[in-house]
Amino acid sequence: MLSLYLSNSVDHITYSSNAIEILKFLETNRNNADELPDMIFLDLNMPVMNGWDFLDSYKRLQQKVAKSITIYVVSSSIDPGDILRSKKYLSVKDYIIKPMTKLALKKIFDGDSPNEMMPN
Repeated sequence: MLSLYLSNSVDHITYSSNAIEILKFLETNRNNADELPDMIFLDLNMPVMNGWDFLDSYKRLQQKVAKSITIYVVSSSIDPGDILRSKKYLSVKDYIIKPMTKLALKKIFDGDSPNEMMPN
């Protein structure tokens, strides 16, 4: 979706469904801000390691990383418990309920908060 809808707004897009690989990449490149992502779109339901485990692991790594990385949780879950739980992570900017829309992406990259995001 990023490359389809925001090709002019995004310099580089990397995709992985393996959270362990992403954590290893972040650890390896933690001192190289140019290699680190500006944001991560995180699905809660992934193989190998789920989104909650990723967030717990990233929380321990976060202070060692050379720049702030904004995380958007993207999930089909509308469970209020999941939404509240995501608010406990300082790195999580918002919780987006799937399906992700073109408008939601545009608002994120324009610095606004999409309507699909978690309520305050």
